[in-house]
Amino acid sequence: MEQIVLQLKNARKRRLLLELLGELDFVKVTSVIRDGRKVAFANELIEALVEAKADEGEKKMQRARDFLKHG
Repeated sequence: MEQIVLQLKNARKRRLLLELLGELDFVKVTSVIRDGRKVAFANELIEALVEAKADEGEKKMQRARDFLKHG
C-alpha cells in the first residue's frame, strides 16, 4: 500500500476532491487534517521518515524506544 499526501490550494474544493476519491474503489481516505499546526507536523514527520528510509543501512539510527527514554 502507498500513501499520498495532498495539499489543497483552494480549500473550497475539498468536498469535490473527497467525493471524487470516494468513487474510486482503490482509494481509502484515512484522515483529513485541517489544523495548520497539524499539517506542518505531518509534513515534517513525512520528511523525516523519507530521510530515515534513504539513510537505511548507511548510518546507525537511534531506536525509537531509546529516543523516547532519553530524548
